[in-house]
Amino acid sequence: MNPGPDTILVESELQRGLDCGEVIRVYQAVVDLSSGAPRYVEALLRWDHPTRGLLWPRDFLPDGDADGVLQVRVGWSVLIEAARRARRWRALRPDRPLAVSVNLAPSQLEVRDLAARIGHLLDDNELEPGALALELSERTMSAGRRARDKVAAIRNLGVEIVVDDLGAALGATASDDELAQAAANLVDARLAAAVDAVKLDRRLVERLATTPALLAAVVERAHREGTPVVATAVEHEADALRARAAGFDLAQGFFFHRPSPPEHIDALVARP
Repeated sequence: MNPGPDTILVESELQRGLDCGEVIRVYQAVVDLSSGAPRYVEALLRWDHPTRGLLWPRDFLPDGDADGVLQVRVGWSVLIEAARRARRWRALRPDRPLAVSVNLAPSQLEVRDLAARIGHLLDDNELEPGALALELSERTMSAGRRARDKVAAIRNLGVEIVVDDLGAALGATASDDELAQAAANLVDARLAAAVDAVKLDRRLVERLATTPALLAAVVERAHREGTPVVATAVEHEADALRARAAGFDLAQGFFFHRPSPPEHIDALVARP
């Protein structure tokens, strides 16, 4: 499929933005709920556009990118920078090793030599196992045996695999019980793929106020396999308290940390 004129225009403008340093990386901590210490730092992308202001990826990586050209190009640049940051932050606090996680788009998983390229990236930055993590959507994890084999090959390199936004595809009109049961089934299915953590979708986490026991059961299923569970969109202290009571291991949200430039993470890592 040939790209249309709008896609070509976006590609050209985005390349200019990359060359000019307008496309920036910010990082948000994922903390251990028991101690508050950062466990992961997720790499996030923003485009400080000269006329449109601060853009999120959904604003400049359009669905019309049928061939995934933009996602692969930009995604690889994020991976390269994440590896460099992981090396720096681990050197700052070798006693409290931090992993940097990066979202991997389905189109990136289609890159033929992806595992080899990631292996070279790890070697070039002298990163030990667990220093880098990839976050994959349910759709990516369910894309067939070929995709699962690629994910397994990457995991064998020592890269942690996190299922992102588990339950995002569930219907918005589903009842609390239906959502909780479906999430439990999804946890079982994803754990069969051997992953290192799962992040529950924010709509499920928001149900903690009404269905804490059922969501605690979802977390318990993951714990049977030794897999930690992340609560996303933790915006207030009450959210953190509910997540902790339900047994979540990790949490991410504005209550703990906002997406920040890398120098702020330097200070976070250096804290006692």
